[in-house]
Amino acid sequence: MKKHVNRLKVLHGLQEVGTLAITDRGQILFEYAPQWLSAGFDLAPKSLAFNGVPQVARDPLFNGLHGVFNDSLPDGWGLLLMDRIFNNRLGWSRHQITPLDRLAYIGKRAMGALSYEPEYEKELIEDVVDLSVLASSVETVLSGSTEDVFTQLRIQGGSPGGARPKVTVALSENSAVCLSGFHQIPDGYQHWLVKFRSKEDSEDMGRAEKTYSDMAKIAGVEMPETAIKRVKLGSREEGYFAVRRFDRDVNDRRHVVTMAGLYYADFRTPCIDYKDILAATSILTKDVRQVERAFRLMAFNILTHNKDDHAKNFAFVYEPGGWELSPAYDLTFSHGMGNEHTTAIAGSGNPGRDKLMEIARAFRIEAGAKIIEEVRHAVSMWQTLAKDNDVSKKSMNAIEVQLQKINSRF
Repeated sequence: MKKHVNRLKVLHGLQEVGTLAITDRGQILFEYAPQWLSAGFDLAPKSLAFNGVPQVARDPLFNGLHGVFNDSLPDGWGLLLMDRIFNNRLGWSRHQITPLDRLAYIGKRAMGALSYEPEYEKELIEDVVDLSVLASSVETVLSGSTEDVFTQLRIQGGSPGGARPKVTVALSENSAVCLSGFHQIPDGYQHWLVKFRSKEDSEDMGRAEKTYSDMAKIAGVEMPETAIKRVKLGSREEGYFAVRRFDRDVNDRRHVVTMAGLYYADFRTPCIDYKDILAATSILTKDVRQVERAFRLMAFNILTHNKDDHAKNFAFVYEPGGWELSPAYDLTFSHGMGNEHTTAIAGSGNPGRDKLMEIARAFRIEAGAKIIEEVRHAVSMWQTLAKDNDVSKKSMNAIEVQLQKINSRF
């Protein structure tokens, strides 16, 4: 039986960042490498001490793992695939798998810029990917008809977060060929995330999310490029939502940390307020324009009934000039938890205009009222954009009813 991992090297590209280790008492320690302290940057300001002292996590929330490294791990779908392979190969149940085992399994496939050595495995996979085969494999896994997991699906779909099935691939506008993205990709290709449907999702799920991304762009919310990727599955064709990854630029990787990772916020429960998000944006970026971006995203989530706005759906990207709020992601119609926003708005789960303006005043956002009106204008285009994306009339009207109810509060 393969032994559990008790020590990992953390890398950023080819540079060693530090070391993760498990003590005899089961504590997880992280220690920055001296060369990273002298030439690198703080991976998680206010969350991880930027010094050479071995340190435990600030909070035990992530099974003792430091928040910024927990961001490298998937949740939901990715954990399902990971748990199956550990159980099938080693006989380990979920509670026996340690966070370092999981990071070693992810290796170089983590979202963001960090990677981990030694890797649990270096399995050879095909560089050319067939999305129809992956989609079919997803349906097989979700049906529970097999405990085995197709290798290509496990590798392509094992790292992204979120509950819905998804895969990371490299796509090109000028080629029908889809690549794995885990090797150097050629000119003209970019890294994308393709989302499949879970058993509970409607057939309009991908088309609705594409419509939301279109509305967001009209509303001035910074979004990556999005598309509907059409895939043949036997006699039928499915349209899956695809979004270009903001943590990759051709063969360069960007370091990303989420609000959940920074604040040890449990993204499975309501635990933060948009005031926390705007405050974190102000502290990290020191840029009022970035704070306005966070306010605009908040307004969009509220006016579009996107109540699955948990702590892992907000992130920051490190660029050579400093930190920036990441582009928006996971924007779609959602009832959240108990039909309230997972992230509160000045203490409210279902706010009106007054709560948004309270936050605007608290952060001295003079354009607060103007931003709200710009978002309202974009949301008023729901039906037109939904028709363009072939959303069914039933789904279109059901969402429209909810959008009108929210609009009446503004």
